[in-house]
Amino acid sequence: MSRSGPPAVKTISLDSSVARLLLILPLVCAAVWGWYGARWYLANVISEVVTTGDTPNVDLAQMATRWGPADPFTHWRLGVAAQSDFTAANIQETVHQFGFAVRLSPNDFRYWDEYGRALEASGDSGAAEKALRRSVDLAPNYYYPRWHLGNLLLREGKFEEAFANLFRAAAANEELWPQVFNLAWQAYDQNVDRIANDACKQSSVRAMFSIYLVGVKKFDDAVRLWKTLSGWDRSQLAGRGLELRQALIAAKQFRAALDITRDVEPGNSGISEPEKFLNGGFENALALPTTHFFGWTIGSTGQAAMSIDGSGHNSTHSLQIVFNATNKLDRVNASQTLVVQPNTQYHLEYFVRTEKLSSASPPVVLVLDAADGNSLGVSEAASPGTNDWKKLSVDFKTRNSDGITIVIGRLPCSVSDICPLFGTTWYDDFSLQRGGVARPNGSEAR
Repeated sequence: MSRSGPPAVKTISLDSSVARLLLILPLVCAAVWGWYGARWYLANVISEVVTTGDTPNVDLAQMATRWGPADPFTHWRLGVAAQSDFTAANIQETVHQFGFAVRLSPNDFRYWDEYGRALEASGDSGAAEKALRRSVDLAPNYYYPRWHLGNLLLREGKFEEAFANLFRAAAANEELWPQVFNLAWQAYDQNVDRIANDACKQSSVRAMFSIYLVGVKKFDDAVRLWKTLSGWDRSQLAGRGLELRQALIAAKQFRAALDITRDVEPGNSGISEPEKFLNGGFENALALPTTHFFGWTIGSTGQAAMSIDGSGHNSTHSLQIVFNATNKLDRVNASQTLVVQPNTQYHLEYFVRTEKLSSASPPVVLVLDAADGNSLGVSEAASPGTNDWKKLSVDFKTRNSDGITIVIGRLPCSVSDICPLFGTTWYDDFSLQRGGVARPNGSEAR
């Protein structure tokens, strides 16, 4: 059996100069590519540095475009530099450079966005609209291409499409909503129904527009627009409803705020009615501390400890306050805001019991205008010492506001700025009704 040896190794002789060339060629290519890469990088850095700040250097920005002629970034930055000095020639240079950038990088929405805005500044709104539409197509979920397109369409009078884009932009960036509604307010000549029907077609947008209307003092329209939402939509937009209520309270529109409360808290038995105390006899369960704008706000302090006591006037509960105030105490943290009719006479009454109450200025009940905090009336002071339940009252007349706040507090001490207060009081059966006695001179009777 014959055996064959391993395949022969063939050796090819090369001329020494060819061999050296083959060794040097990769190094030359690497050096060339390195040089071009370095120039590209330097062009990027230079163009960014010299065009950032208040005084861009156009000459160096132009040099950067020569070093990186195929780099869209350098052309974009040169366009930005030219744009800083607003002249007709510079605007045309900006358009030219931004156009260069989009040709070099046709899928970058940022360049199309800048190109479109520059085209509009140059007076070519038709080309600007096409460029901005291209930017939106490339980045449909980014807010600022839609924001710029929407503003352009608005200036062209294409309101419906403009606000469709502006609302999409605001949905992506909620900080834009006030500006969007300001634009709509101006574009539609402050016509609430036109804005609502033509622009605010989505329920969520309509709810936000209602909040905006409070800011421009269109209170009735704000509530009316909110009420146009279906019951289902109002329940789903309860968070916006709470914002609307808070805006109305801040605007001192208490009746409207109470109306919205019923929408955002359906089925809640703890919602007051106009001109009526909520839980005025403390019979409903009340865990302290508690905060309810149209109900009791009660919280203890070291000088006035509060609790719900198991006895009351003709009932089983009352509000107990243990006073231990060694210095000034003007107001107790116990109050309730009620909705009332403006410019109307009212009679407030309640019952109070005392035990070992000692002070030069015993506690009283104050009626305050909820809009400005001014006093409308003050009750007789609780009797010092130990006394059984006694009915106290105050007659007062409301002013222009539709809200009052009932507060347990004190009058200033006539003896000293430091006016101690010790002892225990119980309060029960707060009630309010129309009527009462006004003094002949027009001031309120206590």
